[in-house]
Amino acid sequence: MNIFSFTAAFDSEEACRTHFKEERDKIGVICKKCSHKEHYWIKSQWSYECKKCRSRTSLRSGTIMQSSNLSFLIWYKTMFLLTATKKGFSSKEIQRQLGLKRYEPSGQ
Repeated sequence: MNIFSFTAAFDSEEACRTHFKEERDKIGVICKKCSHKEHYWIKSQWSYECKKCRSRTSLRSGTIMQSSNLSFLIWYKTMFLLTATKKGFSSKEIQRQLGLKRYEPSGQ
């Protein structure tokens, strides 16, 4: 995927969240409390609710984005930058490329 097709496909936070949800649905979600595999989707909360115990799981839960305050759009842009070149990028270069003011490892 080149920069033009990437920006066409992932032009907004909504597009990135929707794509991430579609990919997560393919893998499936397992409830942390009861290990049940069937969930309802609560769009207003962007989270899953277990059909058995009603425990909620966020879209980010169990992923590298868990506990991060960065948007899905920033995560997607970062993943694109990291995979677009053979040499890769330093964290400071990603910060510069994305116009982020602060460098905070792991989004904390």
